[in-house]
Amino acid sequence: MSTEIPDDSTWDVAVVGGSLAGCATAIHFAEKGYRVTVLDKKPLTDQHYKQLCTHFVQPHTVPLLARLGLGHLSEPAHSVTTKAVFVTPGGVVDTPGPGYDPEQPDSYALNLERRVLDPAIREAARQRGVHFLDDTAVEGVTEDDSGWTLDTRDARGTHRLRARLVVAADGRRSRLAGLLGNEAEVRPNERVALFGYFTGIDTRADNRSVFIMNEWDLACTYPLVGGRTELVLFADKARVAEWRGADSRMEEFLKYFDGLAEAPSVADAVPESLLLGYSDYPSQLRAPVAGSVPFVGDAALSLDAMAGVGCGFALLTAELLADSLDGRSLAGDDLREGLDQYRRRFEENLLPHAEGICGDSLVGKNEATRLRMFETICESQELSQKYLALTGRMVRPAEFQREFMRGLMARSKRAART
Repeated sequence: MSTEIPDDSTWDVAVVGGSLAGCATAIHFAEKGYRVTVLDKKPLTDQHYKQLCTHFVQPHTVPLLARLGLGHLSEPAHSVTTKAVFVTPGGVVDTPGPGYDPEQPDSYALNLERRVLDPAIREAARQRGVHFLDDTAVEGVTEDDSGWTLDTRDARGTHRLRARLVVAADGRRSRLAGLLGNEAEVRPNERVALFGYFTGIDTRADNRSVFIMNEWDLACTYPLVGGRTELVLFADKARVAEWRGADSRMEEFLKYFDGLAEAPSVADAVPESLLLGYSDYPSQLRAPVAGSVPFVGDAALSLDAMAGVGCGFALLTAELLADSLDGRSLAGDDLREGLDQYRRRFEENLLPHAEGICGDSLVGKNEATRLRMFETICESQELSQKYLALTGRMVRPAEFQREFMRGLMARSKRAART
């Protein structure tokens, strides 16, 4: 809960937003010796966590969790160690071994629920001395030569804080973006998403997470702790337009999975709750720096959930920012150079993935080209490995594209010989 502090309290770093990106940013700066406060308009209790999430933490994210002191979340009591299997039009992409990289056996993904992750990262921040002001809305920000003034409101009234650096981590509807004029570039997403939690579903013994491409839909099965399963469907909007009413939607949802030969049986599935989801979730991209305010997490980049990058990119942006400002002061040319470095790293590491994800958010692309792509991938163990690494965000799209073109040329030569 909120801790009372006097007006005009001064902090080195004020992070606006107390979810993953905000807490990760706070931890990194607190470890550097800065006095850090996190402000969030919601009450940050253990019952507060994100629900609209696949909980599939990509393998590139696991080392980021360890750096934040959350390596224990990889243990079986907290998460399920997993790896993706893709059922595609051209065959099944499934590589041997537990890891995405054969030279790194621990390069696995995690099915880590946000009801576990969110409270854990907040507690990790508190243990490092991060101060939380929850139930506190930021209503205005003003910059002068010595830093920032934040005008806030909570149940007790209005207050004013000072900070040398302000970080925007307040999500895709970022209030700071509005105050600072950092408008979002919106990209269309032509799929709806439905999330459901169930018991009574027997998933694979190896705990693989299965992704089934059905026409332009993607049906996903995630094994969770305690024998529970999350089923997620990203579907063409036209397909589910007639699934109206809670009972009808659940019935049609389970019928959809039951009609997929590669999906686990849902005959004995028992819903734990109503279906969650969204009918319209366009991707949003903002400038990673507005003036002297860096943006992290969904405030900077909020992409189609089908890509499963929300948690990973939230933690990655926090790390990129902290590393870019490492050893620098939080003022003047030193700050500007650090923020320029963050902008460059953001654009180099994240935007190439974002372009591919936004392209995949569209349906009705060339089916013959898509079939040839996956046939080429499935014919090559090396290319299958590279595709998995791409989906796990362990390689950049250009690296996969180079390997794919080599595979495509080799396939064409084989066809010509026969």
